[in-house]
Amino acid sequence: MTQALSDYDIAVVGAGAAGLAAARTACDLGLRTVVLEAKSRVGGRAYTESASLGVPFDHGCRWLHSAGRNPFVAIARRLGYAPYLEQRVRQVFLGDRRADVAETAEWTEFALRNFRAMDAAGRAGQDVPASQVIERGRRWSGLFDAWCAMMTAFNTDGVSTLDYARYIDTKENWVVPQGFGTLIAHYGAGLPVTLDAPVRRVAWGGPRVTLETPMGTVSARAAIVTVSTAVLANGGIRFDPALPDGKQAAIEAVPMGAANKVAFAVRRDIFGAPEGRFSIFSSDKADAMHFHVRPCGDPVVGAYVGGRVCDALEKDGTAAMTALALERLKAIFGADIEKEITASVATAWRGDPDIGGGYSGAKPGQADRRAELGRPLDDRLFFAGEATSIDFYSTAHGAYFSGVAAAEAAGAALAPRRSGQEKPARTDMS
Repeated sequence: MTQALSDYDIAVVGAGAAGLAAARTACDLGLRTVVLEAKSRVGGRAYTESASLGVPFDHGCRWLHSAGRNPFVAIARRLGYAPYLEQRVRQVFLGDRRADVAETAEWTEFALRNFRAMDAAGRAGQDVPASQVIERGRRWSGLFDAWCAMMTAFNTDGVSTLDYARYIDTKENWVVPQGFGTLIAHYGAGLPVTLDAPVRRVAWGGPRVTLETPMGTVSARAAIVTVSTAVLANGGIRFDPALPDGKQAAIEAVPMGAANKVAFAVRRDIFGAPEGRFSIFSSDKADAMHFHVRPCGDPVVGAYVGGRVCDALEKDGTAAMTALALERLKAIFGADIEKEITASVATAWRGDPDIGGGYSGAKPGQADRRAELGRPLDDRLFFAGEATSIDFYSTAHGAYFSGVAAAEAAGAALAPRRSGQEKPARTDMS
């Protein structure tokens, strides 16, 4: 999946779901296209590997959320995969026991009631921290904050109610047994991707865009930037001229949150009732982990953690994260489970210099900045990625839709210039 660097119509920065969708769309439009990817693989936060646990493990995105509106469902079927709805039974573990039926019902109603409060505030136009509209100081408040962090990568004081309300969730969460990362890599097969080519500088003030990489300089009539807001914020890519103040403000307003996983492979199915796959919250506290048991029927149990707890654990290192997950696992299933564990793996997305976190979230009061984040500059610099999606952010399909839209917009902008006349250089760099 490599191609020599040369002159192109469109250069795509990043080969995640957004970059691959942009590249495929651009190629379908007949545009000479190249994708420049910093890593030695495609997929970005969609990454499946089997070496660690002996079965496919998605380090990043796993579910095809809102399957009824998710293009990857049709893509999966077309490519020979069989995605399906994974049924789960959710439980809560309290100290040395599982919550009883009444406690489980109480927790479920508490969670639904407070998610509805967040949604109602956003639909009323309130762009405030979710922590302002939910019930605090109650028995289930800590677990709700932890659950919100696992879902959004931010604790409730960092979640915008308006951003939350705009997200479209049809509650159809499907899975691909071979791994979502495997599917997205297959989708990108055959595209003109150059790996190990991190873009360090993008010069976009002249009639063409030039992109500097360690492998050489690429010249293109337009560029589509699909990297995360963390990469844009940390200066990993230098823009010349600098991005306008409005774009910089949008980048800062939609940061990457924290989301990681720890997973264990076991020798045999020792998890017992209930039958089938199920999930367990490790406690009713703010530091709760969420354990997903037997994903896709495999003898695996995975722990999910997000928000501030996740950031603190990642700073301590993956070994410490794994040790804590094992401690919680033993509390739930008994100390003997450690004897059955054959392998483990943990993610550390915040520390990945090419990613910088789990997924995006608009800061309270800043939800409208997503639109500015995705707005093109001067019809030659376009932006895509899940962070630019207003209604499907934090998902691979949100990234996909943004990549398609960016490529179509770039193609439309280039169409008047196909006679060979380039757009004049910028004179106003403000």
